[in-house]
Amino acid sequence: MILCLSDIHLGSPICQADLTLKILEEEKYDTLIICGDLLDSYHIHRLCKKQWKILSTLRKISKNKQCIFIKGNHDKDLEMISSLMGLDFKDEYELKINNKKILFVHGDRWDFFISTKPLLTELASAIYYILQKVDKKQKYTRKIKQKVKTWHNAAHNLTIKIAQYCYDGKYDAVCFGHTHMPKHERIGGIECVNLGSQCDLPITYAIIHNDGEIELKSKDSEK
Repeated sequence: MILCLSDIHLGSPICQADLTLKILEEEKYDTLIICGDLLDSYHIHRLCKKQWKILSTLRKISKNKQCIFIKGNHDKDLEMISSLMGLDFKDEYELKINNKKILFVHGDRWDFFISTKPLLTELASAIYYILQKVDKKQKYTRKIKQKVKTWHNAAHNLTIKIAQYCYDGKYDAVCFGHTHMPKHERIGGIECVNLGSQCDLPITYAIIHNDGEIELKSKDSEK
């Protein structure tokens, strides 16, 4: 089985390190795939003890299991992490399970907003990070996220572009992240799984079973 997750954002104050560690240590899997943004470009120098433990755990896992790390738009210090932890990063990855061709990418290459308006993107990210840091249990930021229509439209439009890419490339399914908006849907015959993130509560991830079934799962903080 395959454990697939995205957008851990190590270094960020909103990284849910405890929950991510539980997933890495408690789920059963033979292969681990992280679909981008393992690091957080804005806060990479601020890794706390728990976040360093995630890196240490990933290194241990990579010695016994196949691990695939996809590059994300926040992964700015890959050379340092690669040399320090011995982790190799790819632009994308594909595999076939039970005759099901699956693509793994981060998703940022189809996000034209971050390439055409980088300063506005950084400002919006910074504001949202601050809100999440203040709202520890994300009671209000979850509601904000659910109500911002343009956010949902942007995530859906991105998924459509990725689905078109997969259709042209004759893929059956795709797992990606980037927007932090978990969703499992079919678009144009393509099974699209947005893995969400390890920052927003509940954190979300996917298990890909040996028959090719993709199961989107979640884990929330203790009440």
